[in-house]
Amino acid sequence: MQSVWLTALVVLALIIIAGLAFYAGKLLWLVQQQNRQQAELAQKQQHQQLQNQYYVEQSIYTICKAVDAGQCELSEGALRVWVLLNRLPEQQQGPLATDYPGIFQMYQVVKDMPTHQARKQQSKQETAAQDKQRLQTEQALSAQILADTSKLIQRFKPAAPTA
Repeated sequence: MQSVWLTALVVLALIIIAGLAFYAGKLLWLVQQQNRQQAELAQKQQHQQLQNQYYVEQSIYTICKAVDAGQCELSEGALRVWVLLNRLPEQQQGPLATDYPGIFQMYQVVKDMPTHQARKQQSKQETAAQDKQRLQTEQALSAQILADTSKLIQRFKPAAPTA
């Protein structure tokens, strides 16, 4: 009689141990799946960040080339480039105001000027005064802005394809 109980307890213990082992194995597998998914997500995010950074760098290069070629007004180029420079990762930014003083100064002048519909809604006198200020600043900072765009063209020049 004792051996039947003992056998039953051993079988019950083995069933419990097997169940717990199965559960532990399942949890371990779920943790591994979750870690794999997190690693894939992190890799996708890193890839997306690199693509975004590449897009920003190429945009800066393209705008600077347009400014350099006279296809884009200095104020518009400075405004667009400054915003893009601030989208670069912090470790790549550096002291932007001292590295590109012409673009920074031009940005400071035009950043609060209305555009598009807001510009159309203001009085002609206000628009004329803003245009005068913008053109005078462009003229005063022209050489510095062009020097800054030249530095940026060199900095973000696309790598030559390797054969």
